[in-house]
Amino acid sequence: MKTRYLAARSLEEALDHLDLYGEGTRILAGGTDLMIALRSAYREGKALPDTLLDVGELPDCRMIRKEDGRLILGSAVTFRTLENHPIIKQSLPLLAAAAALMGSVQVRRLATIGGNVGTASPAGDGITPLVACAAEAQLFSKNGNRTLLVSELISGPGRTRLAAGELIHSFSLKIPQQPQHYFFHKIMRRQAVAIARMNLAVQLALEPTGRIASAWLAAGAVFPTPRRLNKVEESLVGQVPEKKLFEEAGRMAAKAMLQVSGRRPSMAYKEPALERLVAWGLEQACGGTREI
Repeated sequence: MKTRYLAARSLEEALDHLDLYGEGTRILAGGTDLMIALRSAYREGKALPDTLLDVGELPDCRMIRKEDGRLILGSAVTFRTLENHPIIKQSLPLLAAAAALMGSVQVRRLATIGGNVGTASPAGDGITPLVACAAEAQLFSKNGNRTLLVSELISGPGRTRLAAGELIHSFSLKIPQQPQHYFFHKIMRRQAVAIARMNLAVQLALEPTGRIASAWLAAGAVFPTPRRLNKVEESLVGQVPEKKLFEEAGRMAAKAMLQVSGRRPSMAYKEPALERLVAWGLEQACGGTREI
């Protein structure tokens, strides 16, 4: 059976299609991950989806706005837009910085933030900053709408808690009231377009005294899913930024990784790499200049 292609002209129509065609439907927005997966499945003789539902042009899923102190991002907003949009750069510069490092310019013009979350890669460059900022995903279906933290929506590598007939409509993130110090970096096998072996998102606010008022950190590709480094955050709040503090934070992050992921062969590399990346990232967020 051939795959059916449908382009939704409205959110209501998209939800109707999802309700009608059910679990055999795959959502298409930018297609940078999905089309590669479909091509591989075709070559290997695996089953293809019954329906491709294109939501990439839905106005509801392409909007960016501020609402009640929060930033609302449509799921079909591209990484190129996230990288350059003035509202993003002003309200959540961490997200703009992360978007700028995702793939090539050609990929960023197509790839969407909702598609990145839906793919649920542990190394997703868009997922880690969303998790760091405690972003909520707004999920729509014919049966009603619900909200989940992005960290809860992703249940494992390549898996989400999306129900049949459900669509990622948008993301909601609290806009920080204080000016933010931020950092995003990913470690790759080569310094070019590549999938991250590890990435880190850091967002800090400093008190007038110079002490750390708030800390938000998340790491990707070192856990089964990108996750917040809660104990590291707690250890930083109220402290004076200094090298010793940051180095201890790096050791705490590496310990948390080992507790969750176990001491596998790759940890011989990842343990010291994460330890140093966290320490360096905190220093850079606070204005440091040391090279990694």
